[in-house]
Amino acid sequence: MKNRITCHECKNEKCFVKQGCFGEWLNKISTNKFQHWYKKGDYIFREGEPIYGINFIQQGGVKVVTTSLHGREQIVRLAKEGEILGHRGLGRTAYYFNAVALMDSLLCFVENELFYEACMNCPKFAFNLIFFYASELRRAELRVKYQAQMNIREKVAMAFIYSYEAFGMNPETKMLNISLSRQDIADIAGTTAEQITRQLNDFENEKLIARNKRDIIFLNIKGLEDIVGDYKIE
Repeated sequence: MKNRITCHECKNEKCFVKQGCFGEWLNKISTNKFQHWYKKGDYIFREGEPIYGINFIQQGGVKVVTTSLHGREQIVRLAKEGEILGHRGLGRTAYYFNAVALMDSLLCFVENELFYEACMNCPKFAFNLIFFYASELRRAELRVKYQAQMNIREKVAMAFIYSYEAFGMNPETKMLNISLSRQDIADIAGTTAEQITRQLNDFENEKLIARNKRDIIFLNIKGLEDIVGDYKIE
C-alpha cells in the first residue's frame, strides 16, 4: 500500500468529512480510518458481504452494480472522488449490490460505530449527508422512470451524459476522464453490448462522438444533450 494520507493532508476538498467534521472529530476520523488502494477491476465489496462501515472515495472512480435474478448486471450509480459508498446498505447486515473500481482508486473506510458517532456530533456532516441521500435518491428514481420510456438512442445518449457529468472529460483530447467498455455503457444504459455498438456507429456517423480504441471522444456534447432534452435529471 502507498503512504497513508491523513485528513489534514488530503487535498480532496469535496470529501464529506473535510466539509463537515472539525477539530477533535476530524482528528478522530483521520486517526481511526482505514485506507485501501484498489486497482481497476477490483471489487471494493460484493453482494452478500457483511456491512461494517462506509467508504469515502479519496481518489478515483467506482461503479455500483446490481445483479438480476438471471445474472444480468446493471450499473445503478457512478461514484467519483469526494462521494461515499455503502450508504445504501445502512441498517442492513449485508450488501445487496457490488462496488467495482473503474480506475485505480484510493478509499477511506470508516467503521459503522465511528460513522454514527460523527453523524450525532457533527451537525454539518449529518446535514450534508442528508442532502446527498435525497439528491441521489431523486436522481436514481428519475433515471429508472425515464429509462423505461426511452428508446435505445436516448438510453445511450443518457449513459454518455451521465458518465460525462460524473467524471468530466479532458478539455484538450475531449475524452472522458475514465475508460468505459462497451459492456459498461450497456450496463448503464440498460441494454446490450451489441446494441451499444450499433448506436456508437450511428453517433459517429452523426459526428457526435469519435472513437480512439476504447476511448470515447465527445465531439458534440450539446448534440447528445439535445437527444435527451425532454428528460431532466437534476
